[in-house]
Amino acid sequence: MGQAPKELTPTASPLHFFGAQLRELRETAGLSQAELGRVTLNSADLVRKIETAERAASRQFVDRCDEVLCGGGMLRRLWPLLERERELRSTIADQRDHGTLGPSARAEDRLVLDWLLAHNAGDVGPEPPQLDLATHAAERLMRFREVDHLQGAGRTYPEVADVVRRDLQKLSQTAPSVAIGYLELAGYEAVDLGADTQARGHYLRALEITTRTGNRLYGGYLIGVSLAHLALHGGDARHAIRLVNAGLRGVADCATPAVRAAIQVVAARAHARLGDERASAAALHQVDVDLDRSRPAEEPEWIGYFGPADLADEKAHCFFDLGLHDRAQDEAATAIGLLHPSRMRRLAIDSSLHATSLARSGDLDRACAVAHEAIDYTAGTTSFRSAHRVTMMLAELHPHATIPSVREVNDYARTVLADAPVSLADLPG
Repeated sequence: MGQAPKELTPTASPLHFFGAQLRELRETAGLSQAELGRVTLNSADLVRKIETAERAASRQFVDRCDEVLCGGGMLRRLWPLLERERELRSTIADQRDHGTLGPSARAEDRLVLDWLLAHNAGDVGPEPPQLDLATHAAERLMRFREVDHLQGAGRTYPEVADVVRRDLQKLSQTAPSVAIGYLELAGYEAVDLGADTQARGHYLRALEITTRTGNRLYGGYLIGVSLAHLALHGGDARHAIRLVNAGLRGVADCATPAVRAAIQVVAARAHARLGDERASAAALHQVDVDLDRSRPAEEPEWIGYFGPADLADEKAHCFFDLGLHDRAQDEAATAIGLLHPSRMRRLAIDSSLHATSLARSGDLDRACAVAHEAIDYTAGTTSFRSAHRVTMMLAELHPHATIPSVREVNDYARTVLADAPVSLADLPG
């Protein structure tokens, strides 16, 4: 008697979801693992390991299986997510094997420490008068941010990165706040394209400029929000907490309430990821207290984005990670209701979270209805992050694939999301 196939948890990671999809397509085609191995020029053992998420598939394997199994692009769409997962696992394994931080993490720690020890406490003084280059760059930066918020990073990252490559040195001298703004946006967009290493590089260059120019408050934001969110995005919640604490300590004498709240909410997310409901609730309470004290006229302009919709989004993620699905669904619905219809990336992410939470709590009819909306929003973006979220939403629905409403969602996703999610490797330059 043959050995029963190993059970998969599609929601555990993109590797598990890919394995489940591959097994389903292979069995539908009536092929054994050995037969699929022969037609793809691989061993049966490799097919088995990929199906059980023990090995990451190569691009060639993914393309060949999609073709042989008539996947209609289903497997190819998962390749960028598999590649990011492979890179994350490689980084974690390297740190475990060597018992130390990698070069990029050591550089991050050094620059954070440099910032903490800098004597120029307080906020930045007046900048030099902006030259024509800086004025033009500042105007373009505003437009880039608008497009990024609307549709995701794929539309603007090549141009943003080109400005950084070509003009950063001059901008850091004549208009350091503009230079920092470009680097922060480039980092945020790199995250949106699944390129965590590039994102960290952009953020650290921005931190160097804030340290040199004395822009203490923005330095704290970069550490406690940008870099901490990046750590959370990479699965290291404990490091995110360390970065939050460093950011808060460094701006203790100059932080405004809204900036403190934006940093504290990352702590709430990290504690929730670790399953610490009490610590997450305490951080969220402090966020609410700070926001009640905040006066827009007294806040820096760059923190103006952090409003009720963003707070509801962050709370929804906290409650989801804690398994408090009624509260997660309420906050996700609040965030979606407050967002402007043009904010497709944020709507895609929050709708995916909402649908995933509904599915996890057993409300499949509502989950499928919201899943349709998430798919539509994602189709309007060029955002790896949105595609990742909607993929994991589909993974949550995968165990119920025989239910007509779920089957219809899967068919709709295959039709509407025919192309693979955009990633940094797809973009020019």
